[in-house]
Amino acid sequence: MSWRYDVFECGNETDDHAKCEAMSGPPKECFWDARWKDAYRLAASLPHGVVESRYVGDQDYGRTPHVVFEHIDGGGICWLCREGRGPLCRTADGNRFLCDRCQKSRRQEHEQSARQRRWEPNRWLYVPIIETVDWEAQ
Repeated sequence: MSWRYDVFECGNETDDHAKCEAMSGPPKECFWDARWKDAYRLAASLPHGVVESRYVGDQDYGRTPHVVFEHIDGGGICWLCREGRGPLCRTADGNRFLCDRCQKSRRQEHEQSARQRRWEPNRWLYVPIIETVDWEAQ
């Protein structure tokens, strides 16, 4: 399998990245397959960076690029409370920006619900994605 990870940098010169348009122009850098972590780290080092993934192999898979990671300095507007700002986190509803308060409350709710059902909590949920880059897959 071959996957390409394109890192785009937002050209918006202001600190307000809440209303940026889609990244345009060529990618800042491209990474292949196992170097996806390097793509995430590069995007996280930019004021506003986005990583798009696309399949480029020989199998009959879709080749439409899709955003797999986004970083905004100071965080994106919280998906839940719409007031705070925070990093991109994996949620039950997909990848969303969550402020610290909402991350913590959702994580606690998830852990409590898992305990009640005697399940193991999903360690990937409601944690900033950039913090999970070096975790081993379960």
